[in-house]
Amino acid sequence: MKLLSLSLLLILLVSCNNSQPLCDCVEAGDDVNRISATFFNRAPTQAGEDSLYVAKEKRDKLCEPFQDMAPAELHKRAAECASLKITPEQ
Repeated sequence: MKLLSLSLLLILLVSCNNSQPLCDCVEAGDDVNRISATFFNRAPTQAGEDSLYVAKEKRDKLCEPFQDMAPAELHKRAAECASLKITPEQ
């Protein structure tokens, strides 16, 4: 789970251009995390599993263009996205 969080933090550092596809990617990742977290509090249901599957597909589609992007470029683009607020973990 920490690896997933770290990966999302890296994506957050990435960027958002005028159309904000990176921001959409980060929001989709947050949705996957929220749905996944619900499985810790209750028994998984088929509806829950289906919603997680759909959320993962959406995230993967939105994030695909950023997977091979260099970290420096991701940081530069992240600075352009007002909705991304990055706070280091302590």
